Amino acid sequence: MAKYPAVITTMAGTNATAEANASKQALIFTKIVIGAGDPPASIARATSLTDKRLELAITKSTKSGDGQFTVRASLSNATLETGFYAREIGLMAKVGESGQEILFSYTNGGSYVDYIPDKTAPMDSYTFTITTVIGNAEKVEALIQDNGYATIRDLEDHNKATNAHQDAFNKKLDVTSNQYAKAIAKHNQGLQVTKGDNSQEIINFITSNYNDSDINKVLNLGALKGILGQGGIVASKLDRDNGYVKFANGFIIQWGLTWFLNQNTYADVTLPISCNVLVALCTDDSANTTTRGDEFYVSWNSGYSTGGNRTSIRFLTNRGNAGNFTWICVGKA
Repeated sequence: MAKYPAVITTMAGTNATAEANASKQALIFTKIVIGAGDPPASIARATSLTDKRLELAITKSTKSGDGQFTVRASLSNATLETGFYAREIGLMAKVGESGQEILFSYTNGGSYVDYIPDKTAPMDSYTFTITTVIGNAEKVEALIQDNGYATIRDLEDHNKATNAHQDAFNKKLDVTSNQYAKAIAKHNQGLQVTKGDNSQEIINFITSNYNDSDINKVLNLGALKGILGQGGIVASKLDRDNGYVKFANGFIIQWGLTWFLNQNTYADVTLPISCNVLVALCTDDSANTTTRGDEFYVSWNSGYSTGGNRTSIRFLTNRGNAGNFTWICVGKA
């Protein structure tokens, strides 16, 4: 795998940055050049590669906030007549649209580089990424050319961008149509929608007098609370043997499975949610056993659930060793 030292800005690159700031023009990076030569005697004074072999179109650029600028390009050997070791990398730039192209920065990998074969040995595209120092350059751009190669990495970065397909999205919409909402603002009657043709429409709030015909209105918080108060579930535990459902209006249904201990003829049940008990029901758990009332029964002791007791209910049976039973309780918070 190739290893390159950090690029060094040439004197021409430093002068270009100063010129761009002084003239209020953009510093434009135009392409990446690849060569096979040895390092020049002075990189700072270099104006070109020692042995240039290829020119690569820039496919992506990023300006960071620390005085650096990154460009990316892809190399293909599809038209390369003679293979070479890609020792030299240079970044070309110009000041303004009509400026003269100069070697902005340069690096040389020496012996730690890859060999680029000629076109008779097809290869996967080779990506070069260069981060160069731009210092206090105020306006920096990169020339993205149509003949560049987009790699899978380029496509992945593109697809992750929030505005990646904005143009295609806009083509699907007639943004001047009254079917397109370009702005929504709060209004004292509801929501005000400004459409593509600049016409406006008020979508009214649903008041407390809600009915099922209000399909083109919006809920305000007060109406929403009122609707939930008509029976929206605010708490639930749907276990088979011990559960409950609580509604916004305070109505509570609870249930469970318990048993009479030993010879006891009563069993107290602690409710999952304390409430004012309206009614409680129970049944023996011997679902396949036929009994008569004088042999065995279980019932709710309603008197036990009055007088301020909100946390438990009591059930009675007429014999010991009655075993398991299931119960259900209906109450109100």
